[in-house]
Amino acid sequence: IVPKNNVLTRNQVRAKIAYNLVSSPEAKGDKDYPKLAKKFPALVHTCGLAQAIAFVRAKEGDTGTVYLNHLSSVMGRSRNDLEERSHSALLPEYQRLSLEAIESASWIKRYAEALLKESEP
Repeated sequence: IVPKNNVLTRNQVRAKIAYNLVSSPEAKGDKDYPKLAKKFPALVHTCGLAQAIAFVRAKEGDTGTVYLNHLSSVMGRSRNDLEERSHSALLPEYQRLSLEAIESASWIKRYAEALLKESEP
């Protein structure tokens, strides 16, 4: 993806990074990754970013670790920075961070749905 003026939009950058991460063997080899990728954007919308991250860390094990690493990469942050900022940010920054997380997670979700096979329940 390279437009004429060689400037990529944030969404183009997010899409490119998300595609590369979801295409990685790390994601392809994890049968639970597509399920988590599918539910995370709604989880952030419903519960908030800090609670969604805490849930993934507590309940999703290695899959959650991989997913949070991917999400933070798409957002252009380190995982530790994302977790720290989600807990300590003031309301305006928290809202911006949450919106950015939903947009980034949506790209991961799109590619996971397209490229990965979801495990049977």
